[in-house]
Amino acid sequence: MAVKDPTKTYWDWSTAGQDLPEDHYTYLKIKGSFVYQTDFKPTYTWFNGNLSYRYLLGDPVDPTRPTFINRPAGSIDDPTARIFPFKVHIANQPYDTINDYLLQPITAGENGYWTNFDWDLAFRLAEPITGVKYSGSYGFAETWMYWPTTHMVQPKESALQCTDCHAEDGRLDWEALGYPGDPVEWGGRFDQ
Repeated sequence: MAVKDPTKTYWDWSTAGQDLPEDHYTYLKIKGSFVYQTDFKPTYTWFNGNLSYRYLLGDPVDPTRPTFINRPAGSIDDPTARIFPFKVHIANQPYDTINDYLLQPITAGENGYWTNFDWDLAFRLAEPITGVKYSGSYGFAETWMYWPTTHMVQPKESALQCTDCHAEDGRLDWEALGYPGDPVEWGGRFDQ
């Protein structure tokens, strides 16, 4: 995916506010550090067209593990699910270290983060708007978001062929998808 133009795959909010050289693809003072990628393999997982989970402001997080902002629904046992390509966007986002949930800062406007570069003030301004209590203590935690790959893909003339997946070094991790190996050799998911 992202064959022609790069796409953002990582965003680190914890580096925002520093006086570093700015470049749209690597760092902006108001937003932090980024990683953009081009021409890379998406993440493949089962997807039935729905989400099994989405993070809601105030949901608890475990800062020692990635927090999933959303997760595709589906499994090898779901007859409506298909193997689907996703861009997994990883970020380092602010969270309340006492209450263990993500924080939503006020970024724009008077006293917003982009004006003063003061995280503490930005979280205090957000508290009456979001209804999420801010303890006065914050840190940054990793989050993952699954973006369906519906654009920035190869043109149909360059579509994958059978051997792109069904080969010794094919692009799919069959075991991670729930198969004992390549279904060409082991059989499909609903074979008896």
